Amino acid sequence: MGVLSMAVAEPLVPSLTIFGGSVADVGNNNNLITLIRANFPPSGRDFAEHRPTARFCNGKLAIDITAQYMGFDTYPPPYLSQEASLGDVLTGPNFASAASGMLDGTAHLYGAISLTRQLENYKESRARVESQVGFEKSTDIFSKGIHLLSTGTSDFVQNYYVDPMLNTLYTPDQWSDKFMKSYADFIQMWFQDFFAA
Repeated sequence: MGVLSMAVAEPLVPSLTIFGGSVADVGNNNNLITLIRANFPPSGRDFAEHRPTARFCNGKLAIDITAQYMGFDTYPPPYLSQEASLGDVLTGPNFASAASGMLDGTAHLYGAISLTRQLENYKESRARVESQVGFEKSTDIFSKGIHLLSTGTSDFVQNYYVDPMLNTLYTPDQWSDKFMKSYADFIQMWFQDFFAA
């Protein structure tokens, strides 16, 4: 039987920034007026402290595992939480909000943080980091970091399939085209914001 050992080293990238919906939300919704939360059992029962973590699962999310394998010793904290200190923001916060989707209207139905607002929070975060470490260092952190987006399910599951009006106005393919356009707009806005900073 072999022994697994991990060497303590710098992460592979300086930051890991998360955008998205419930499969990536680690607690931003706890700070909103919404029913879409996971801060109660059985959520978190298989996590480190066996208590609710605001993740929509029993243990780690795929983004937690990604952060771990990339060498981070903590997971990106929810941007709206008190635990998102400057040190955590330097390594990338988590902007995801359960029940948001590619379409801002999906988030508004459930009181979640839309992707457009997540981008605004990202800009605020970058400005905060820049004010603390300077333009050059902050640009280095964000340009060499990884930015993950995990969203879109709510646009179908919590929006299209529950609203009979949408079912009659759009075919599934037309609805997909609509939120793919939103995806393209999001990427364009992100690039403009990223390179304008």
